[in-house]
Amino acid sequence: MKRIITLFNLIRKDVLVLLFALINRRTPKGFRVAILAAILYLVSPVDIMPDYIPFAGLVDDMVLVPSLLAAVRRLLPPEVVETSEYKAGRYGRYLPIFGALATVLILLWTFIVIYGIYKIIFS
Repeated sequence: MKRIITLFNLIRKDVLVLLFALINRRTPKGFRVAILAAILYLVSPVDIMPDYIPFAGLVDDMVLVPSLLAAVRRLLPPEVVETSEYKAGRYGRYLPIFGALATVLILLWTFIVIYGIYKIIFS
């Protein structure tokens, strides 16, 4: 988890720009799929090179994800990139608040699932 946070801090602006490009109407559908795949690969526990392989597992995340994000960003139409960068700069200061809110929601959801499983097993 710590490596994901470190990696995300390094590419935070690119990810934020791509998220705004994802919801932009002028973004072509093929790019939306590529952006979504790149972001899902970033947060997914499944990697091409497993993390238990020394060095290769970390290089996979540190090289593949940023290069994939940079390639998708470079291929986007210029007007989409410009609009997305403006929105990322405008809303980027609220990112810690969104992160805290997402953490609370994930913890709440986890608690609800564990409680439901507990009730099913011990009722």
